[in-house]
Amino acid sequence: MKNAYQKLTDLFSTMRPGEKLIMAIYIVLTLTLSLTTCTEDSEILPKLNTLEVIDTDVTSTTATLKGEILSLGNMKIIEYGIEYSKSTIFSPSLTKGFATAPVTGVYQVEVTNLEPNTLYYYKAYVLINTANVYSPNYAHFTTKQ
Repeated sequence: MKNAYQKLTDLFSTMRPGEKLIMAIYIVLTLTLSLTTCTEDSEILPKLNTLEVIDTDVTSTTATLKGEILSLGNMKIIEYGIEYSKSTIFSPSLTKGFATAPVTGVYQVEVTNLEPNTLYYYKAYVLINTANVYSPNYAHFTTKQ
């Protein structure tokens, strides 16, 4: 019994040069279409934005911080929220978030127990599986005296 490669080789050996070219083009187009179809199932990450804080949303020990989910992507989001830090080196342990299914749009979190007169940085995030996806931008604020 012949395999597919042997059958294709036999078919090519009986074709004229012009027919071989047409068959080769057909094979290339078919493979290209197959590869394009396979990539439709690829993972699409959520898209986020970090929104600037409003002065009235900051006290000496609290701040209302906002993020925005622009698109959900096609991966399961386990959590979403704000990550904050006293430097631009963030630590996932300083997060405030929601463990519910998100929707696109603006969300806000209330961060408490902050130090007075201190500069903080923050950014929006979502947790997918065991990895965080962050907004490409971050913002900052200083708590009041």
